[in-house]
Amino acid sequence: MKTHRALVWMVPLGCAAWLGACGVEQPAPQCTVGRGDHAVRYTLKMGAGTCAQKKAEIIGAQAFRTPGSGVPPTLVLKPAPLAALEGKDPDHSVTASGDFTTEYPNEDGVCEVPSLSEARQVVSPEPGTTVDLRYQWSNLRIQGQAAIPGTQWTAELTYSEGDCTATYEAVGVFPAFKCERQENGQTVRDPSLCKQPRPSLSMDPAFPIFCEETTNLCVLDGQPPALIP
Repeated sequence: MKTHRALVWMVPLGCAAWLGACGVEQPAPQCTVGRGDHAVRYTLKMGAGTCAQKKAEIIGAQAFRTPGSGVPPTLVLKPAPLAALEGKDPDHSVTASGDFTTEYPNEDGVCEVPSLSEARQVVSPEPGTTVDLRYQWSNLRIQGQAAIPGTQWTAELTYSEGDCTATYEAVGVFPAFKCERQENGQTVRDPSLCKQPRPSLSMDPAFPIFCEETTNLCVLDGQPPALIP
């Protein structure tokens, strides 16, 4: 596993539409991932009980590489539920990490991370109680085309809470934000916010996005690569 490498990332805002307008094929960028929070939508494949109730959540992501080395970068993921527990369980890591198989996308325009280390936290919120949360990611396929480098991806997640285990198909999109606003002191769900530009960070307007109703996260509609015609 490669560690302590310089961070390299790209945030393509509106680039899909721009590339289509100019009609010029752009060279594929190096394998990377949008640096920051991703909105991840889950589809349950197997499992029951508490651990089988995930619908969507925020996952932090970064890619680390040694510039000029030609060595594929390392992907690091930090699930929000574990990030909230950081520092409470020094024996386990709140992040999962794994190496890309190549420095550049394959012929299908995809960057692959076959496996990642386990992210885990074992904490005691109250005396006599223990909470054991585990994330095991595998088969990550991150879109690496020039139009959407590192902003759409799929993976398989095995998630555990104590003795309960469930497997999910995960679909991620960058950046993450919520489809909710404040009105008269109340939080109001507003799906239109998924389409509105943000002052500093916006979803690519070429991405099909919908408001996930249980979490109010703006998530990707469909399977990557997903672009509005």
